[in-house]
Amino acid sequence: MMNEQMQEMEEVSKELLKLLAAGGAGNLLKRSLDKQEKMFDRLLDTQLTAAQLVKDLLATEEGVAQTLLAGEAEMQSSLQKVQTLEETLRRASEEDASLRADSSALRRELEELRAELGRLQDDMEDDAGTVNSATYIAQLYYKISRIDWDYECEHPHIKGIHHGPAIAQPISIDSSQHSRCFVSDYLWSLVDTAW
Repeated sequence: MMNEQMQEMEEVSKELLKLLAAGGAGNLLKRSLDKQEKMFDRLLDTQLTAAQLVKDLLATEEGVAQTLLAGEAEMQSSLQKVQTLEETLRRASEEDASLRADSSALRRELEELRAELGRLQDDMEDDAGTVNSATYIAQLYYKISRIDWDYECEHPHIKGIHHGPAIAQPISIDSSQHSRCFVSDYLWSLVDTAW
């Protein structure tokens, strides 16, 4: 576009020179030269304005490009954060499912233990009468015989201490060498039956 205007100016200048050479009026020449000068001034102003506009456009494009790059970097950073959060959520969901399964298993086990405890309590209540009568018999036998048994001795030995009227007497019998009747008679012989 600029080249076209320059060519047009050259053509106008050539035409003017022809007119001058042909003997045209000086007035016309002066107007044409003034017009040409104004056109050159406008052309220079237009070139300066166009150069400034191009410069401003490039600066704006650079600013927009920088903003886009910054936006792209921020978007990538946000995307990475989202992916990290999604992974954390996935792991937490898996852990939650595992904990729920463990909790469910523990609850079942607790219920089974409670049921077993209930059965044991029922059995203990049933056996309470038996235990109480066995305890009573053991206490009665001790009061009659006055023998403290050594429950830690190994079988076939029978050990304990008889607390007689005068002294305490140790008991140590190997039941493998004596009959049950002998052992029973011996132990009852220690008891004072003079009531």
